[in-house]
Amino acid sequence: LKPASSLPPSPRARARAAGPMEPTAKEARTEMPIGRKYNASLQQCMLRIKDPAVSVPFYEKNFGMKLIHRYDFPEFKFSLYFLEKTRDGQPLPDDIPSAASEKYLWTMPGCVLELTHNHGTENDENFKVWSGNQGKDLPTGSPLYMDGPNRGFGHIAFNMDDVEATSEALEKNGVKFQKRPNEGRMKGIAFALDPDGYWIELVPREKGLFKEPFNFSQVMMRVKDGPKTVEFYRDVMGMSLVREMVIPNDFTNFFLMNLSEKERGAAAEDQAQMPKRLWQPALELTFNHGTEKDDEFQVHTGNTDPQGFGHIGFIVDDLKAMCEELDKAGVPFFKRPDEGKMRGLAFVLDPSGYRVELIQRGMSIDPALLGKTAYRRPRLRARLQPELQRPWRGR
Repeated sequence: LKPASSLPPSPRARARAAGPMEPTAKEARTEMPIGRKYNASLQQCMLRIKDPAVSVPFYEKNFGMKLIHRYDFPEFKFSLYFLEKTRDGQPLPDDIPSAASEKYLWTMPGCVLELTHNHGTENDENFKVWSGNQGKDLPTGSPLYMDGPNRGFGHIAFNMDDVEATSEALEKNGVKFQKRPNEGRMKGIAFALDPDGYWIELVPREKGLFKEPFNFSQVMMRVKDGPKTVEFYRDVMGMSLVREMVIPNDFTNFFLMNLSEKERGAAAEDQAQMPKRLWQPALELTFNHGTEKDDEFQVHTGNTDPQGFGHIGFIVDDLKAMCEELDKAGVPFFKRPDEGKMRGLAFVLDPSGYRVELIQRGMSIDPALLGKTAYRRPRLRARLQPELQRPWRGR
């Protein structure tokens, strides 16, 4: 880290010095968004991890998530673990991985946490992921200031009825905290830390709606230009802007969700409560005022050093047709559906450069890419659970 005295003011500091700045999102366009035409739905948030033998049980034990599918790619030396916060009594495949669990993953209506493990990192004492919350865009006196990239990804979140009681229970179970409910300016919310240091926001929800203790409720990303990014996710991808929280001369949080036709017709004040009422997660875009006017400012997406967060993903009805329309609309691609060995998926880039995966609903991975691990071992879930209770090596 460089000493504070030798560094220029942060973009946020420059924005504050420039005076009032409260940009807001424009009204939605009237034509049907491309994403809504193809039933695009937020389906995943991908995070790189150090050790699945630690991270998978952490989310299962502390937040009630379930491992619903797993891929191992021996040629590329990485594995993927898909975790869902399911409803109580929800039918799930018995065998993980299996053709049934793969079908469930790519047809389910919910949203998963995708944990990516690059083989060998669990044995590397120096390996660390970047949580997205340290960066040079913070004031130099901040404990999270880092001379490197600007911040990017912020956190995932779970909603619950009682944040304080849940925080106490998690802390007794050994979970570390970045912020407890009674600390800081924002009372009543907390930030726990997962084994890799990713932030997990604990958010109060409207009580009495769910019997389950938690629901997976947010994915937060910082963006360079808030209104422009809202237009992408709303007017192109088909999400609905349900809430806009403005802190004058500082930042704005935009909350977007995939809503049913009935939910889209609800009054604005009812939509504003949906992040705390609905089961599915919201995409929270945090926009620090002034960064959109700074030509040198760029959020760090987590896909170059330092690495951490990888992407969000949407599942769609017709990948090829949707990508053709996105291409005509000028949306930039990182990977088209017919490129590379992984078919049935594509990556576009949002206005901040974040990768947005598009997955064909009902797809399946070519078994040749999975090597000898391709769905040949029966009852893997039964054997995986005790295995995850002790150190092991991802394969």
